[in-house]
Amino acid sequence: MPAFSATTIDAFGRRQTGRWDAADADALRVRLRTQSLWPLRIAPARPDPRLARVTLRSRELVELLHQLELQVRAGVTADAALAQLAADLPAGRARHVLTCIHGEVAQGAPIHAACRRFARIFPPELAAVIEAGETSARLPEALRALATHLTSADELRRTARRALIYPLIVGAATAGLVVFLLGGVVPRFSEIFASLHVPLPALTVALIRVSEALRHGWPVLAGATVLAITGAVVAARTPRLRYARDWVLLRVPVLGETLCCLATARFAAHTRLMHEAGVPLLAALTTGAELAGHAVLARNLTVARDGVAAGKPLCEALPAKHAFPGFVVPALRAGETTGQLGAALRHIEDYAASRARERLATALALLEPVMLTALTGIVGTIALSFFLPLFALLGGVNAR
Repeated sequence: MPAFSATTIDAFGRRQTGRWDAADADALRVRLRTQSLWPLRIAPARPDPRLARVTLRSRELVELLHQLELQVRAGVTADAALAQLAADLPAGRARHVLTCIHGEVAQGAPIHAACRRFARIFPPELAAVIEAGETSARLPEALRALATHLTSADELRRTARRALIYPLIVGAATAGLVVFLLGGVVPRFSEIFASLHVPLPALTVALIRVSEALRHGWPVLAGATVLAITGAVVAARTPRLRYARDWVLLRVPVLGETLCCLATARFAAHTRLMHEAGVPLLAALTTGAELAGHAVLARNLTVARDGVAAGKPLCEALPAKHAFPGFVVPALRAGETTGQLGAALRHIEDYAASRARERLATALALLEPVMLTALTGIVGTIALSFFLPLFALLGGVNAR
């Protein structure tokens, strides 16, 4: 709904300016007059870019949603609940957000319209759930569903991050050690071997050549690394390349299933959230496809959405060779047959998330010995290349 900036005079002659949502300026003028406000100026409101950049931690937002839900469920009006919550919070971003939302609501704006000002805190799918809760007079249920969804998503993100910490640390340490040995240690041994005029084994010669290439060609390597990172970013923003990347990753053992389960959990969570809030299934599927974070699954969902629009059940609208895990279609069929699609989506979300956690644990268990073996092999190869000429030298000395 369009937003307008209106300057009004109330019954006491006080002038005030605020933002309002209305179908058009005439509808807003009628609305203001019914609230005993005389409009002086009505103009399309400009979005405030500063509000759109404000962020909150997931835990802070979940806590605010729970507190607001408790007060609204107890019968407190949204205006009074927002004012009380803002007054109880210490100075900071959370208080600023609630104060701004309360200011909009106090002037008659719906809560979801005020929340949309903070695009990074309340993206469209979350604001749509709040809007559906307000429209259906089920705002407490919508707020609780949002809090539960954000908690689950945050736990899944933290699980994935914890699983990546160890390989990233080991990989960085290994890369640093290899660069130190090739750039600092190998050149010293190379000078010693050159001064002794000792015939060098092929392994040592190859290591010295690699060291020289690293020391003299590091600008080229750095440029290639930057180009590779830039290419990966461009590929992530290009639909065809992103689809090809995700299709290839699906074929990687363990990793492909993990990514598929994570994307399935995201799709099921967002679709269930909007469906239970009263958002039409077609709109919920569109949002679920956009937020799945996986190009292959998103394309499957787009095809399914077209099938649902043509009158098919969701379980039959998915392509025959879809990329979703095998448990998705039976769960959807059971949910649609019994009229409990929301419960089926919740089951898919929970089971996919648990499978993703299991696969992450399996991947980490497999990755640890692989990385240790690689580290041992690299360090062992470099050490062996040092010792072979020394063995040859000592053997020649003993022969004499």
